[in-house]
Amino acid sequence: MPDRPYRSAACTVLTRSRLAAGRVLAESYLEHHPGHAFVVLVVDGPPEGTSGPAGSRVVGPEWLDLDSDEYLRLATSHAADGLLDAVKPMALRKLLEDFDVAVLLAPEIDVHASFADITALAVEHDLVVTPSVLTPFPQDERKPSEVPGIFDGFLAAGRGARRFLDLWAERAQCRKPRARVRHWFDLVAGLFPHTIVRDPGLALGYWNLHERALDDTPPKFVAFRGYDPETPWLLSADTPERPRVTLSANPSLRRLCDAYREKLLAAGHGEDVPYGFAELPDGTPITPQMRQLFHAAWVKTDEDPFGQSAEEAPPHPFGDDGGKAFQDWLSAPATPLEKTAGFSRLTMRVWATRVDLQAVFAHPTGRDAPGFRQWCSTHGVDEGLVPHWAVPAEPATPTAPVDEFGVNVAGYLTAELGLGEMGRIVHRVVRDSGIPMVSVVEKRSLARSVRTTALADPDTVGDPKFPLSLLAVNSDFAELLLNSHPDVGHERYRIGLWAWELEDFPESMRDGFAFVDEVWTPSEFATKAIAEHAPVPVKTIPLPVPDPGPVSRPAREPGAPVRFLFAFDFNSTGGRKNPWGVVTAFQRAFPGRDDVRLVIKATNGHLHAAPVERLRYAIGDDTRIELWERYLSVEELNALYTASDAYVSLHRSEGFGLTVAEAMIRGLPVIATDYSSTTEFFGADVGWPIPYELVEVGPGWVPYQEDGHWAEPDLDAAAAAMCEVADNPAEARRRGAAARDHLLRTRSMDIATAWVREHLEEAYRTWRARREPAPAPPPPPPPSPLRRALRPVARVVRRAGVFANRRHDTGATA
Repeated sequence: MPDRPYRSAACTVLTRSRLAAGRVLAESYLEHHPGHAFVVLVVDGPPEGTSGPAGSRVVGPEWLDLDSDEYLRLATSHAADGLLDAVKPMALRKLLEDFDVAVLLAPEIDVHASFADITALAVEHDLVVTPSVLTPFPQDERKPSEVPGIFDGFLAAGRGARRFLDLWAERAQCRKPRARVRHWFDLVAGLFPHTIVRDPGLALGYWNLHERALDDTPPKFVAFRGYDPETPWLLSADTPERPRVTLSANPSLRRLCDAYREKLLAAGHGEDVPYGFAELPDGTPITPQMRQLFHAAWVKTDEDPFGQSAEEAPPHPFGDDGGKAFQDWLSAPATPLEKTAGFSRLTMRVWATRVDLQAVFAHPTGRDAPGFRQWCSTHGVDEGLVPHWAVPAEPATPTAPVDEFGVNVAGYLTAELGLGEMGRIVHRVVRDSGIPMVSVVEKRSLARSVRTTALADPDTVGDPKFPLSLLAVNSDFAELLLNSHPDVGHERYRIGLWAWELEDFPESMRDGFAFVDEVWTPSEFATKAIAEHAPVPVKTIPLPVPDPGPVSRPAREPGAPVRFLFAFDFNSTGGRKNPWGVVTAFQRAFPGRDDVRLVIKATNGHLHAAPVERLRYAIGDDTRIELWERYLSVEELNALYTASDAYVSLHRSEGFGLTVAEAMIRGLPVIATDYSSTTEFFGADVGWPIPYELVEVGPGWVPYQEDGHWAEPDLDAAAAAMCEVADNPAEARRRGAAARDHLLRTRSMDIATAWVREHLEEAYRTWRARREPAPAPPPPPPPSPLRRALRPVARVVRRAGVFANRRHDTGATA
């Protein structure tokens, strides 16, 4: 017991349907704890005019002093049980503003004696809990056979428990993905000071009455969890089969239950009071799918990995508009693909939560869209999963192209990834060629790990109208792009801009051929791999390397550190990019030297824990190596290239090798694996090509097939090249300058624009030829005069032949 006066209050948190139980609890608690306060918090608001026993308060959620909209979003996110979990720690925190001890009790508890001496322990111990059972369960077939170790219907908290209550509130509200805990007491055991009171008179219930002697130890409080006055012969509906304790075998327990039943009925049990947040204002039930969608979108407003989540919190259904904004939000598509197919975010969430629908409609927004649309309007409505206002509409008919030379360029034109950069380069080529163009920017189908807002949309963004479409996405995303933007593909000549990094184009990627009329690749290496399996033409576009202009790089001063650079994206797989190979070669080249540095710029490592750890393990405690794990602005990246003395790429394979080309055009000396597409613009006269052996890819590097092959660069040769760069700065500068000159001559914008114009004009002619109707067959020549004269003779001969055949068929004789 505390040695100073303290103030204590208790509360229970319930829905309005449990108000009768709350009244019984409040009255029984105050009877045995005079001078204490008691609050009955009704999470969905008490009915008007509701009151509690003398000395208690019946309050609604406004008592918590929360922002009204914030609370209503919480009520929309969670069903009743989840909302109760979220509100309980808030109620305790509210009480602790005015009291030294706050006690939480489950609404189905009936108090029989004071336990103030026990709750008083919270003044010193912060948290007081009681175990669910005091002895192990017997090994038999009775139920229950196990329960959580701590009874979750009682908790006494002192002022020192605020950190625990804050964490519980955060986890129960689940405002962060994957943050929720199943039980609040999971947070107690190892994280916060507490005391467990093993009093046999506390927390009696169906789960422990087999070990408690009611006649010997009068209960302090009994939890009637699962007890229903409508079925008074059952102790709890939670154990309808093989219950461990029965009323018929325990007269004392039956008397307790009968007395509790009378209290409940007197307090108003049986009144039909629906849960206040179960329906929309128009009576539509709020389904689990609606709550999941709303909660995920609400959480997303707190997530902002790249400053790109400008979305506001979705509208909750309990505002002044009668829920219309909420309905509009649910029945609207979340992505262009859903819009195109006529589906809403709600119908797609229903599909995502039903394994049977996924089995029948594997491509709900694609080839299976008509069938899924019919299911939604029939079975979905009948099952209450798709309200009438969310029934999917028939998709709009795609717009046919105008007969005008021009091209629609569609792809990840603002995404910071290799395919996005390749699309931007080709986009610039088309623009510089003077060909009319419309840009279609795809963002929604990208993973959230890809930044899409650092680069502005092109000023040519618009609706596709031209007869040619250039799809700047790889083969496995061609169908998705066309489904998302049907006008891009409808009656158009479609060109896929594809890249591939291995010598064999896998079968899993070949479905994309069905969606294109020809393929462009950025390298002969990729062309050879793809063309071997292609039913359409495959061509190599002479991809230009954008020139940032002459780079002023002063001569390296004696003793200044030599700075090596490598940049990559973990989404392109660490196995292919091989950053640990760069680290190993660097450390072999410069053991003990402090006049060298290596910067590795990497992105999306948070999605690839094992490769990141492999890289960090390789770096170890080498302070000469810096790992930059973030996106850089264009200005920051340019500054990084400028501050570097050499670029190293010990890749195992490349479909083009943009970073190698970017380093070369800036006049940096480059050390790179002498394999795959980089060999088409890089060699010994402009850098240091590193020999290699071909090895199997092996497991773990999706999307690359395990039995495929790529290069294993010679790290000793790479180390030797690094030494030469460091020790022979004149030669490094010479090769860097030669590399820039080489790319300016062979990878110019003029060469690319001429090639693109020629091949787009050819595609336009092909498209027009396909639209021209087939010429009518020529009429037969008129018969000659002799042929007209012989026609009567021919008819006589034919008739004679028919007569003879009939006689033969019927067996007639002459």
